Amino acid sequence: METIKVNLNTIFVVTIAILAFLLLKQCNKVQDLKLENKVGVQNIIALNDSIRIVKNKWDEEITLKNTYITSGKELENINKNLSDKIKKLEGDVLYASNIISSIKTDTVFIENEVIRYPDGTNQLSWSYNKDYGNGNSRFLDGNSRFSIDLSDSAFSILDKGTSITRDITNLSILTGLTELDESYQIFVKTDYPGITFSNIEGAILDKKRFLKQTQPNWIFGPSIYIGVGADPKNGTAGPQIGLGISATFNLNKYLNNIFK
Repeated sequence: METIKVNLNTIFVVTIAILAFLLLKQCNKVQDLKLENKVGVQNIIALNDSIRIVKNKWDEEITLKNTYITSGKELENINKNLSDKIKKLEGDVLYASNIISSIKTDTVFIENEVIRYPDGTNQLSWSYNKDYGNGNSRFLDGNSRFSIDLSDSAFSILDKGTSITRDITNLSILTGLTELDESYQIFVKTDYPGITFSNIEGAILDKKRFLKQTQPNWIFGPSIYIGVGADPKNGTAGPQIGLGISATFNLNKYLNNIFK
């Protein structure tokens, strides 16, 4: 019968290596649970949030509202209106927002050009062109026609309608996501005068990728050292194990979460 020799040092090293792997995996699960909890808190904030207007250090108005962090299926339960709109889009939608705005302008005085036609029709032509800068502008042209009933002693005016021949509004709107006040918010900004945003709905739909990107680059916590050490005095060598506190670069964040 052949005797199998077992190297205790090898068993010790292998055992410690397995324990270290399990510890790293457990730490990663704890980190995932923390991130999932953060997502849950974010969605509660978004459900209860309303539009807010703040001013930056340049005294410019910025409209804010918290966004959801979810998947396509989960969004249907949270916000069916936004979910239905996203279903009509093409491709793998990673982020979407639905913004409702309105524009209110002040009274504008426009001079008319009077044109008289041989058939007795009169036309008042007008044009309004305004460049607000930074990609914001409005172009509005039109004319109104009427005639005068000369057979009537009161010279009644006969309306022949108004035509809008050009109506172009150019809007430059900056929107995106910002991390502010420990939450993730949609921001909307424009220099177009008189515009207001009555509703903003948005969602980050690739939750897994988002969770991965929000993991910290460095992880601080307990560490295990495994290696081989030598004792010069006694002329011996063997496995060593050490415990401590360390700062570790989170390579798992960039390797597609290998510890799951």
